[in-house]
Amino acid sequence: MGKIRVLNIMTRLEQGGAPLALLETVRRMDREKFEVEIATGRSHDPDLELLDTPLVHDVNLVHIPSMRRNLHLIRDLKSLWELFCVIRSKRYHLVHTHTSKAGLLGRVVARFCGVPAIIHSSHGTVLEGYFGSFVTRFFATLERLCAPLSDLLICLTPAEIDQCLEVKIGKRKQYTYIFNGIDIGEFEGRTGDRDGIRKSLGISPEDIVCITVGRLVPVKGHTDLLEAFQQTIPKRSNIHLLIVGEGELRATLENQADQLQIASRVHFLGWRKDTAELLGASDIFLLSSHNEGLGLVLIEAMTKHLPVVATDVGGVAHVVDQNTTGLLVPPHAPHRLSAALEDLLDHPDKRVRMGEAGYRRALENFSIDSTVENTERVYRELLGTCS
Repeated sequence: MGKIRVLNIMTRLEQGGAPLALLETVRRMDREKFEVEIATGRSHDPDLELLDTPLVHDVNLVHIPSMRRNLHLIRDLKSLWELFCVIRSKRYHLVHTHTSKAGLLGRVVARFCGVPAIIHSSHGTVLEGYFGSFVTRFFATLERLCAPLSDLLICLTPAEIDQCLEVKIGKRKQYTYIFNGIDIGEFEGRTGDRDGIRKSLGISPEDIVCITVGRLVPVKGHTDLLEAFQQTIPKRSNIHLLIVGEGELRATLENQADQLQIASRVHFLGWRKDTAELLGASDIFLLSSHNEGLGLVLIEAMTKHLPVVATDVGGVAHVVDQNTTGLLVPPHAPHRLSAALEDLLDHPDKRVRMGEAGYRRALENFSIDSTVENTERVYRELLGTCS
Protein backbone atom coordinates (compact mmCIF):
# COMPACT_ATOMS: atom_id res chain seq x y z
CA MET A 1 0.00 0.00 0.00
CA GLY A 2 3.04 2.29 0.00
CA LYS A 3 3.36 4.74 2.85
CA ILE A 4 0.74 4.57 5.57
CA ARG A 5 -1.01 7.95 5.72
CA VAL A 6 -1.86 8.92 9.29
CA LEU A 7 -3.71 11.95 10.61
CA ASN A 8 -3.32 12.71 14.31
CA ILE A 9 -5.92 15.09 15.75
CA MET A 10 -5.32 17.07 18.94
CA THR A 11 -7.25 20.14 20.03
CA ARG A 12 -4.13 22.19 20.76
CA LEU A 13 -0.36 21.81 20.92
CA GLU A 14 0.79 23.51 24.08
CA GLN A 15 3.12 22.95 27.02
CA GLY A 16 2.07 19.73 28.70
CA GLY A 17 2.63 15.99 28.69
CA ALA A 18 0.19 14.89 25.98
CA PRO A 19 1.16 17.40 23.23
CA LEU A 20 4.87 16.97 23.90
CA ALA A 21 4.55 13.18 23.85
CA LEU A 22 2.68 13.31 20.53
CA LEU A 23 5.21 15.66 18.93
CA GLU A 24 8.21 13.63 20.08
CA THR A 25 6.63 10.43 18.74
CA VAL A 26 5.60 11.87 15.37
CA ARG A 27 9.01 13.47 14.80
CA ARG A 28 10.71 10.08 15.13
CA MET A 29 8.41 7.87 13.08
CA ASP A 30 9.89 6.17 10.03
CA ARG A 31 9.33 8.63 7.15
CA GLU A 32 9.96 5.85 4.64
CA LYS A 33 6.94 3.92 5.88
CA PHE A 34 4.64 6.53 7.40
CA GLU A 35 3.31 9.86 6.18
CA VAL A 36 2.11 11.53 9.36
CA GLU A 37 0.30 14.82 9.93
CA ILE A 38 -1.19 16.53 12.99
CA ALA A 39 -4.45 18.49 12.75
CA THR A 40 -4.71 21.01 15.57
CA GLY A 41 -6.18 24.32 16.66
CA ARG A 42 -4.65 27.16 18.65
CA SER A 43 -4.04 27.33 22.38
CA HIS A 44 -6.13 29.83 24.34
CA ASP A 45 -2.91 30.93 26.10
CA PRO A 46 -0.18 32.29 23.78
CA ASP A 47 2.43 31.72 26.49
CA LEU A 48 1.81 27.96 26.30
CA GLU A 49 1.64 27.70 22.50
CA LEU A 50 4.06 25.27 20.81
CA LEU A 51 3.12 26.03 17.19
CA ASP A 52 5.83 28.67 16.90
CA THR A 53 8.61 26.66 18.54
CA PRO A 54 11.35 24.43 17.05
CA LEU A 55 9.43 21.35 18.26
CA VAL A 56 7.09 21.57 15.27
CA HIS A 57 9.55 22.64 12.57
CA ASP A 58 9.82 19.17 11.02
CA VAL A 59 6.19 18.14 11.68
CA ASN A 60 3.48 18.35 9.02
CA LEU A 61 0.66 20.40 10.56
CA VAL A 62 -2.91 20.88 9.39
CA HIS A 63 -4.46 23.95 11.00
CA ILE A 64 -8.10 23.68 12.11
CA PRO A 65 -8.83 27.32 13.05
CA SER A 66 -12.12 26.70 14.87
CA MET A 67 -10.95 23.82 17.07
CA ARG A 68 -10.66 24.83 20.72
CA ARG A 69 -10.68 23.00 24.04
CA ASN A 70 -13.96 24.34 25.44
CA LEU A 71 -17.32 23.14 24.15
CA HIS A 72 -19.00 25.67 21.82
CA LEU A 73 -21.82 24.49 19.55
CA ILE A 74 -21.26 26.75 16.54
CA ARG A 75 -17.48 26.57 16.68
CA ASP A 76 -17.53 22.80 17.14
CA LEU A 77 -19.84 22.34 14.15
CA LYS A 78 -17.40 24.40 12.12
CA SER A 79 -14.56 22.17 13.37
CA LEU A 80 -16.47 19.11 12.20
CA TRP A 81 -16.77 20.60 8.72
CA GLU A 82 -13.09 21.60 8.59
CA LEU A 83 -12.02 18.14 9.68
CA PHE A 84 -14.38 16.58 7.15
CA CYS A 85 -12.80 18.60 4.33
CA VAL A 86 -9.28 17.59 5.41
CA ILE A 87 -10.02 13.87 5.84
CA ARG A 88 -12.02 13.52 2.63
CA SER A 89 -9.40 15.33 0.56
CA LYS A 90 -6.39 13.32 1.73
CA ARG A 91 -7.96 9.89 2.24
CA TYR A 92 -5.92 8.77 5.25
CA HIS A 93 -5.46 5.11 6.06
CA LEU A 94 -5.65 5.81 9.79
CA VAL A 95 -6.92 8.61 12.02
CA HIS A 96 -5.54 8.80 15.56
CA THR A 97 -7.31 11.20 17.94
CA HIS A 98 -5.88 12.46 21.20
CA THR A 99 -7.68 13.67 24.38
CA SER A 100 -11.42 14.09 24.89
CA LYS A 101 -12.51 16.99 22.66
CA ALA A 102 -10.47 15.97 19.62
CA GLY A 103 -11.54 12.39 20.26
CA LEU A 104 -15.19 13.32 19.97
CA LEU A 105 -14.89 15.46 16.84
CA GLY A 106 -12.27 13.40 15.09
CA ARG A 107 -13.83 9.99 15.56
CA VAL A 108 -17.24 11.13 14.38
CA VAL A 109 -15.82 12.62 11.19
CA ALA A 110 -13.37 9.77 10.54
CA ARG A 111 -16.11 7.15 10.83
CA PHE A 112 -18.44 9.19 8.61
CA CYS A 113 -15.69 9.48 5.99
CA GLY A 114 -15.02 5.75 6.04
CA VAL A 115 -11.44 5.90 7.31
CA PRO A 116 -10.21 2.27 7.46
CA ALA A 117 -8.77 2.47 10.99
CA ILE A 118 -9.56 4.78 13.91
CA ILE A 119 -7.55 4.98 17.13
CA HIS A 120 -8.15 7.11 20.20
CA SER A 121 -5.65 7.96 22.95
CA SER A 122 -7.02 9.62 26.07
CA HIS A 123 -3.55 10.43 27.53
CA GLY A 124 -4.94 9.88 31.01
CA THR A 125 -8.60 10.14 31.88
CA VAL A 126 -10.60 13.16 33.01
CA LEU A 127 -12.57 10.89 35.34
CA GLU A 128 -10.74 12.07 38.46
CA GLY A 129 -9.25 15.33 39.67
CA TYR A 130 -10.32 17.66 36.88
CA PHE A 131 -14.03 18.44 37.24
CA GLY A 132 -17.00 18.09 39.55
CA SER A 133 -19.17 14.96 39.51
CA PHE A 134 -21.70 16.26 36.95
CA VAL A 135 -19.10 17.29 34.36
CA THR A 136 -17.13 14.10 34.96
CA ARG A 137 -20.24 12.00 34.29
CA PHE A 138 -20.89 14.04 31.14
CA PHE A 139 -17.41 13.32 29.78
CA ALA A 140 -17.70 9.65 30.72
CA THR A 141 -20.97 9.49 28.76
CA LEU A 142 -19.33 11.06 25.70
CA GLU A 143 -16.49 8.56 25.90
CA ARG A 144 -18.93 5.66 26.14
CA LEU A 145 -20.80 6.92 23.07
CA CYS A 146 -17.58 7.39 21.07
CA ALA A 147 -15.93 4.10 22.04
CA PRO A 148 -17.83 2.06 19.38
CA LEU A 149 -16.41 4.41 16.74
CA SER A 150 -12.89 3.32 17.70
CA ASP A 151 -11.06 0.29 16.36
CA LEU A 152 -8.49 0.67 19.13
CA LEU A 153 -8.25 2.59 22.40
CA ILE A 154 -4.71 3.32 23.60
CA CYS A 155 -4.08 4.11 27.26
CA LEU A 156 -0.87 5.09 29.00
CA THR A 157 -1.00 2.31 31.59
CA PRO A 158 -2.95 -0.83 32.53
CA ALA A 159 -4.42 1.16 35.44
CA GLU A 160 -5.98 3.62 33.00
CA ILE A 161 -7.56 0.74 31.07
CA ASP A 162 -9.16 -0.58 34.25
CA GLN A 163 -10.40 2.89 35.17
CA CYS A 164 -12.11 3.27 31.79
CA LEU A 165 -13.67 -0.18 31.93
CA GLU A 166 -15.03 0.50 35.42
CA VAL A 167 -17.26 3.21 33.93
CA LYS A 168 -18.08 1.04 30.90
CA ILE A 169 -16.07 2.89 28.28
CA GLY A 170 -15.48 0.39 25.49
CA LYS A 171 -14.67 -3.31 25.74
CA ARG A 172 -11.46 -4.82 27.02
CA LYS A 173 -10.61 -6.29 23.60
CA GLN A 174 -10.47 -2.72 22.21
CA TYR A 175 -7.69 -1.66 24.58
CA THR A 176 -3.95 -1.67 24.64
CA TYR A 177 -1.42 0.55 26.41
CA ILE A 178 1.80 2.26 25.36
CA PHE A 179 4.08 4.02 27.84
CA ASN A 180 5.14 7.52 26.90
CA GLY A 181 8.88 8.01 26.73
CA ILE A 182 11.54 10.67 26.34
CA ASP A 183 14.85 10.98 24.53
CA ILE A 184 16.86 9.91 27.54
CA GLY A 185 20.28 10.41 25.98
CA GLU A 186 19.49 13.93 24.83
CA PHE A 187 17.86 14.90 28.12
CA GLU A 188 20.63 13.39 30.23
CA GLY A 189 23.26 15.20 28.18
CA ARG A 190 21.86 18.63 29.04
CA THR A 191 23.87 19.06 32.22
CA GLY A 192 24.27 22.81 32.62
CA ASP A 193 26.17 24.63 35.35
CA ARG A 194 24.72 23.34 38.62
CA ASP A 195 26.41 25.93 40.84
CA GLY A 196 25.80 28.73 38.32
CA ILE A 197 22.08 27.99 38.14
CA ARG A 198 21.82 27.93 41.92
CA LYS A 199 23.75 31.18 42.24
CA SER A 200 21.42 32.88 39.74
CA LEU A 201 18.50 31.92 42.01
CA GLY A 202 20.20 32.97 45.23
CA ILE A 203 20.71 29.39 46.34
CA SER A 204 23.99 28.14 47.79
CA PRO A 205 25.74 24.90 46.73
CA GLU A 206 25.02 23.39 50.16
CA ASP A 207 21.25 24.00 50.12
CA ILE A 208 18.75 21.25 49.30
CA VAL A 209 16.70 22.09 46.21
CA CYS A 210 13.30 20.53 45.59
CA ILE A 211 11.66 21.00 42.20
CA THR A 212 8.30 20.44 40.55
CA VAL A 213 7.38 20.94 36.89
CA GLY A 214 3.88 21.33 35.51
CA ARG A 215 1.00 23.61 34.61
CA LEU A 216 -0.23 25.80 37.46
CA VAL A 217 -3.78 24.46 37.41
CA PRO A 218 -5.93 22.90 40.16
CA VAL A 219 -5.39 19.26 39.14
CA LYS A 220 -1.64 19.57 39.76
CA GLY A 221 -2.19 20.13 43.48
CA HIS A 222 0.28 22.96 44.02
CA THR A 223 -1.71 24.30 46.98
CA ASP A 224 -1.06 20.98 48.76
CA LEU A 225 2.59 21.19 47.81
CA LEU A 226 3.02 24.65 49.32
CA GLU A 227 1.34 23.52 52.55
CA ALA A 228 3.64 20.51 52.72
CA PHE A 229 6.68 22.67 52.11
CA GLN A 230 5.58 25.11 54.82
CA GLN A 231 5.33 22.19 57.27
CA THR A 232 8.85 21.04 56.37
CA ILE A 233 10.72 24.36 56.55
CA PRO A 234 10.81 24.69 60.37
CA LYS A 235 12.77 21.43 60.53
CA ARG A 236 15.03 22.27 57.61
CA SER A 237 16.21 25.84 57.15
CA ASN A 238 18.35 25.10 54.09
CA ILE A 239 15.69 23.94 51.59
CA HIS A 240 14.29 25.70 48.53
CA LEU A 241 11.43 24.85 46.17
CA LEU A 242 11.53 25.56 42.43
CA ILE A 243 8.13 25.69 40.75
CA VAL A 244 8.57 25.45 36.97
CA GLY A 245 5.44 26.12 34.95
CA GLU A 246 2.77 28.65 34.20
CA GLY A 247 -1.01 28.76 34.44
CA GLU A 248 -4.16 30.29 35.80
CA LEU A 249 -3.23 29.76 39.46
CA ARG A 250 0.13 31.53 39.48
CA ALA A 251 -1.04 34.68 41.27
CA THR A 252 -3.07 32.61 43.74
CA LEU A 253 -0.10 30.38 44.52
CA GLU A 254 2.24 33.34 44.92
CA ASN A 255 -0.23 34.85 47.39
CA GLN A 256 -0.43 31.54 49.24
CA ALA A 257 3.36 31.42 49.54
CA ASP A 258 3.30 34.95 51.00
CA GLN A 259 0.57 34.05 53.49
CA LEU A 260 2.45 30.91 54.56
CA GLN A 261 5.58 33.05 54.98
CA ILE A 262 7.66 30.82 52.72
CA ALA A 263 7.97 33.14 49.70
CA SER A 264 11.71 33.59 50.23
CA ARG A 265 12.19 29.83 49.80
CA VAL A 266 9.78 29.29 46.89
CA HIS A 267 10.89 30.31 43.39
CA PHE A 268 8.22 30.66 40.68
CA LEU A 269 10.16 30.32 37.44
CA GLY A 270 7.41 30.14 34.79
CA TRP A 271 7.98 27.99 31.73
CA ARG A 272 11.67 27.47 31.07
CA LYS A 273 13.64 26.11 28.15
CA ASP A 274 16.29 24.80 30.55
CA THR A 275 14.12 22.36 32.49
CA ALA A 276 16.71 19.61 32.11
CA GLU A 277 19.40 21.87 33.54
CA LEU A 278 17.14 22.96 36.42
CA LEU A 279 16.47 19.31 37.27
CA GLY A 280 20.21 18.71 37.21
CA ALA A 281 20.68 21.53 39.71
CA SER A 282 18.11 20.02 42.09
CA ASP A 283 18.12 17.24 44.69
CA ILE A 284 14.51 15.97 45.02
CA PHE A 285 11.56 15.96 42.62
CA LEU A 286 8.06 16.55 44.00
CA LEU A 287 4.73 15.81 42.32
CA SER A 288 1.47 16.70 44.10
CA SER A 289 -1.05 16.00 41.31
CA HIS A 290 -4.61 14.87 41.95
CA ASN A 291 -4.51 12.94 38.67
CA GLU A 292 -1.77 11.99 36.18
CA GLY A 293 -1.94 9.82 33.11
CA LEU A 294 1.69 8.78 33.41
CA GLY A 295 3.83 11.79 34.29
CA LEU A 296 6.56 12.51 31.74
CA VAL A 297 8.14 14.91 34.22
CA LEU A 298 8.73 11.95 36.55
CA ILE A 299 10.71 10.21 33.82
CA GLU A 300 12.68 13.39 33.18
CA ALA A 301 13.48 13.69 36.88
CA MET A 302 14.57 10.04 37.07
CA THR A 303 16.78 10.57 34.02
CA LYS A 304 18.54 13.24 36.12
CA HIS A 305 19.06 10.76 38.98
CA LEU A 306 16.54 12.49 41.26
CA PRO A 307 14.58 10.62 43.94
CA VAL A 308 10.86 11.28 43.70
CA VAL A 309 8.08 12.05 46.16
CA ALA A 310 4.77 11.81 44.31
CA THR A 311 1.08 11.33 44.86
CA ASP A 312 -0.17 7.83 44.08
CA VAL A 313 -2.68 8.76 41.38
CA GLY A 314 -3.40 7.63 37.82
CA GLY A 315 -0.41 5.91 36.26
CA VAL A 316 2.23 7.30 38.64
CA ALA A 317 2.79 3.93 40.32
CA HIS A 318 3.79 2.50 36.93
CA VAL A 319 6.65 5.01 36.83
CA VAL A 320 7.70 5.38 40.47
CA ASP A 321 8.61 2.10 42.17
CA GLN A 322 7.59 2.60 45.80
CA ASN A 323 10.54 2.58 48.22
CA THR A 324 12.93 1.86 45.35
CA THR A 325 12.94 4.92 43.09
CA GLY A 326 10.82 7.16 45.30
CA LEU A 327 8.03 7.52 47.82
CA LEU A 328 4.32 7.53 46.99
CA VAL A 329 1.75 9.30 49.16
CA PRO A 330 -2.03 9.82 48.92
CA PRO A 331 -3.32 12.91 47.11
CA HIS A 332 -4.85 15.83 49.05
CA ALA A 333 -2.62 15.01 52.04
CA PRO A 334 0.02 17.72 52.58
CA HIS A 335 1.12 16.20 55.90
CA ARG A 336 1.94 12.89 54.19
CA LEU A 337 3.81 14.71 51.43
CA SER A 338 5.77 16.63 54.06
CA ALA A 339 6.61 13.46 56.00
CA ALA A 340 7.93 11.73 52.87
CA LEU A 341 10.02 14.77 51.99
CA GLU A 342 11.45 14.87 55.51
CA ASP A 343 12.36 11.19 55.19
CA LEU A 344 14.50 11.91 52.15
CA LEU A 345 15.97 15.02 53.74
CA ASP A 346 17.01 12.99 56.78
CA HIS A 347 18.58 10.18 54.72
CA PRO A 348 20.99 11.44 52.03
CA ASP A 349 22.07 7.89 51.28
CA LYS A 350 18.47 6.96 50.45
CA ARG A 351 18.24 9.92 48.07
CA VAL A 352 21.32 8.72 46.20
CA ARG A 353 20.16 5.10 46.11
CA MET A 354 16.68 6.00 44.85
CA GLY A 355 18.09 8.42 42.29
CA GLU A 356 20.31 5.73 40.79
CA ALA A 357 17.49 3.18 40.78
CA GLY A 358 15.20 5.70 39.08
CA TYR A 359 17.75 6.33 36.36
CA ARG A 360 18.03 2.61 35.62
CA ARG A 361 14.24 2.29 35.55
CA ALA A 362 13.91 5.19 33.10
CA LEU A 363 16.49 3.60 30.78
CA GLU A 364 14.79 0.21 30.85
CA ASN A 365 11.15 1.25 30.49
CA PHE A 366 10.63 4.80 29.23
CA SER A 367 12.71 5.44 26.13
CA ILE A 368 11.05 7.41 23.33
CA ASP A 369 12.39 4.77 20.94
CA SER A 370 10.18 2.16 22.60
CA THR A 371 7.17 4.49 22.36
CA VAL A 372 7.73 5.02 18.64
CA GLU A 373 8.37 1.35 17.96
CA ASN A 374 5.19 0.30 19.77
CA THR A 375 3.12 2.99 18.04
CA GLU A 376 4.31 1.97 14.59
CA ARG A 377 3.65 -1.69 15.40
CA VAL A 378 0.10 -0.95 16.55
CA TYR A 379 -0.59 1.03 13.38
CA ARG A 380 0.61 -1.80 11.13
CA GLU A 381 -1.25 -4.48 13.06
CA LEU A 382 -4.50 -2.57 13.13
CA LEU A 383 -4.44 -1.80 9.41
CA GLY A 384 -3.71 -5.47 8.77
CA THR A 385 -6.88 -6.50 10.61
CA CYS A 386 -9.02 -3.70 9.15
CA SER A 387 -8.00 -4.28 5.51
